[in-house]
Amino acid sequence: MYQEFAYLYDKLMKNVDYQRWADHIEEIFRKNGRKPETVVDLGCGTGAVTNILAERGYQVTGVDISEDMLFVAREKARKSGLQVSYICQDMTELTLHRPVDAIICMCDGFNYILEEAKLKQTFQRIYQYLNPGGILVFDISTYYKLASILGNNTMADSDEEISFIWFNNFDRQSRILEMNLTFFKKENGLYKRADETHYQRAYYTEEITALLQESGFCDINVYSANDLKPPGKRNHRVFFSATV
Repeated sequence: MYQEFAYLYDKLMKNVDYQRWADHIEEIFRKNGRKPETVVDLGCGTGAVTNILAERGYQVTGVDISEDMLFVAREKARKSGLQVSYICQDMTELTLHRPVDAIICMCDGFNYILEEAKLKQTFQRIYQYLNPGGILVFDISTYYKLASILGNNTMADSDEEISFIWFNNFDRQSRILEMNLTFFKKENGLYKRADETHYQRAYYTEEITALLQESGFCDINVYSANDLKPPGKRNHRVFFSATV
């Protein structure tokens, strides 16, 4: 995953308001009375949120399993003159040199963990690497989004540089969404094709809350994607916070 896609990702996500995402993260920090200095961004991808937080004065480390995504992230940080550490690592095996004040995971990072036991293991490792009073903030795509918006639907889009076709299949028994992505990137008047398959699992809010509690977290809160209100049944994305 995220090989050829890594170099197209930012263009495909150009309409995402990452500044607003960073605002929301900081709103959640303030809501919980936290002023973190050191932050780890799990599943950081091309560093969109990571670099914004670095620009805002946080000491940030980005962690991702894709070397290709991290290559793009490092180049963006370098061109912006930012000091950001990027580490290639599976978040389910998280290992840090020292604890930090906050750990975040944006844009469906935990949906990519397909087994509940692995997700709990990840929460336990995160708990281990948070300072006393530390905070975990993350989002997930909801069951409603994966099953009803993306599930069993086909999407396509095209512009002068990139075209894509996105075939989805959602299995309601396993709650796994299979996403088959085909991209065509224009190069020297021709189109280069790339194919990737991604899998995400739909989790219920109650499951996530229980796993966080079992992993030692307290003061667990759930928010909508746009404000600090509780999410509705048809929200596409929800945010969580949990403290040590």
